[in-house]
Amino acid sequence: MPDLDRKNELSILELRGEVNLLSQKVETLRVNDLAHLQKSVDGIQRVLWAVGAVVLGHLGVAVKTTLWG
Repeated sequence: MPDLDRKNELSILELRGEVNLLSQKVETLRVNDLAHLQKSVDGIQRVLWAVGAVVLGHLGVAVKTTLWG
């Protein structure tokens, strides 16, 4: 039985190490990668706003041209 207890203890220690490693990786993803993704999304939103402004400007010119020729 002492041999089995030692194996169980080693297995528990190994699992704790793996859990700690996974926890560190999740923290790295949360802090680092999500910040980069947010920065990319913000850039895409700026481009979409710019395209929308240009489209709205062209629409205004088209309406002006149509109504006041």
